[in-house]
Amino acid sequence: MKLLMKISAVIYIALLFSCSNDTPASSENNTSKPSDNNKIKDDFSYLAVNASGKIQKIGNNTGKISTFSQFEGLNESYFVHLNNITTNSEKIFLINHISPSDKLYIFDKKTKTTISKELVFPKEITGFEPTLTSIIWDESKKILYGIIVDNPYSKSPTNTCYFIKINPNNFTITYEGLTFNQTASSSAYLNNNKVYSSYLNDGFTIEIDLVNNTAKKVLYNNAKTTYIKPIAYDNNMAYCFRQVPSRNILTKLNLSNNTYEDVLPNESFYSYPPFGNGFIDKLNDQYICFMTDSQQFQILKYNISTKTFSVLKITSDSTIDSNLIIIDKIDN
Repeated sequence: MKLLMKISAVIYIALLFSCSNDTPASSENNTSKPSDNNKIKDDFSYLAVNASGKIQKIGNNTGKISTFSQFEGLNESYFVHLNNITTNSEKIFLINHISPSDKLYIFDKKTKTTISKELVFPKEITGFEPTLTSIIWDESKKILYGIIVDNPYSKSPTNTCYFIKINPNNFTITYEGLTFNQTASSSAYLNNNKVYSSYLNDGFTIEIDLVNNTAKKVLYNNAKTTYIKPIAYDNNMAYCFRQVPSRNILTKLNLSNNTYEDVLPNESFYSYPPFGNGFIDKLNDQYICFMTDSQQFQILKYNISTKTFSVLKITSDSTIDSNLIIIDKIDN
């Protein structure tokens, strides 16, 4: 079992490197220097989770990363897929796959305690090794949505994916017969009673209608469009990095007419790893995303109202795990 887990992690890591064809990010001259951090004060911190289940906070002005907590039962020998991490105001949800099973971990932000349980899939879900590849929280229904791929080792866009619901109170799974074809789900987000699932190499998006329990393939600008780190902004818009040869471009997706617009067409960004979602800071009206630039770890802050951006350099007294995702913000 441990061998299969390690093989899965190696495959995942290899895929990450094979998908990273971007040039270093361009940025404005508004990054803070590490030596200035003693003078700069943070207003709040971003909350981040890495691939081994460590929960960290990052100062919004200093970029200083520090330990917040850890998912109990996870350690550095595990490799959590970042698209299997989501949150609400009270909890952080995480799926860890240890072949051949998935386990759901729920972390309480207030008590810093973890509960976990191995998930049992309905008998209708079949395949070589059915595996959760994305989870999404629905605040209005207080439920988790999940996307299961029938074979995580196959890289075919015709793989069968199952859409499920997970009750976080009793860990039970509901399957209502909805399937679609996609390699897997490298990112998924909820917007206006619809879930949007994408895989970075497929070039298309699956739009899941929660009301009608249907799924359909969507092409933006009527063409194959590969993108990463998407997140909904309002009922009609989402932001992401659109992948083009040699770079990533910050892009706005129009969900009502399936078009896109490059909001910073002359800027190049390097976002690693390419799995999981971006984050919307609603109070400051910003799209937030972890990224790298020539091995320097950074946070992109794009102000949606002013259409300007800044880059915050991340600093640490210890080694930074580059496999992390920003999921929330917390008071200091």
